[in-house]
Amino acid sequence: MALIINADDFGLNENVNSAIAEAFAKGLIDRTTLMANMPSAASAMQLAASEGFSDKVGLHINLTSGRPLTEKIACDPVMCRGGEFTAEFARNIKTRFFLPRRTCEAVEGELRAQLDAYRELGGTLWHIDSHHHVHTDPSIWLILKKVLKDYPVTSVRLGRNMYRGGNPLMHIYKSVLNRSIRRFCRTRPDLFGSASDHESYFAGRDTARDYEIEVMVHPVYDGEKKLADDTASLRELKRL
Repeated sequence: MALIINADDFGLNENVNSAIAEAFAKGLIDRTTLMANMPSAASAMQLAASEGFSDKVGLHINLTSGRPLTEKIACDPVMCRGGEFTAEFARNIKTRFFLPRRTCEAVEGELRAQLDAYRELGGTLWHIDSHHHVHTDPSIWLILKKVLKDYPVTSVRLGRNMYRGGNPLMHIYKSVLNRSIRRFCRTRPDLFGSASDHESYFAGRDTARDYEIEVMVHPVYDGEKKLADDTASLRELKRL
């Protein structure tokens, strides 16, 4: 079983940047993904270079938090208010499936700007995932799939499929989405989810099968300046 532990939100702020660097130093994570539109993105990549993990940084596409890189989407009422992302489109079932043409054009421009910024900041891994999993929404995936043809992307995070039970219709949708991602990318894992998803999914199961699994984590410092979020689970995962 191959296990890839990815720390999301690199570049969100200096607290997260430092926590992710420490998680790398302690061998708790295998890679991270950068929020290229956030104010701490440049310092994140400088930290990655100085700590020797710049080749393990992918892109965390962000359409729900902070200020966008392009003016067109900043002025789009579906995506932004006051020049900042609102995440409202990701909470609305209609816009998760369908976006107005003008919004689609703005999203495409922003996606390209974030990919270009990632490259300009020194990104080379070309693994793609997204904040709040927006790339798994049909309206965004259709645009992203078009955009990524112009970039040397080798992997895209699957829709979360490492869980039991749940809505049967969601299982069907995730299956269709993940087939599309697998057709598009040269490399990809078989399963994706959180550390707790991994624990519950494989409880009582034989894990000897040759799975490749991606687990997402979100390292931060707690009030006592200690690594928080899934580090306890990470240590258990690293023993597998």
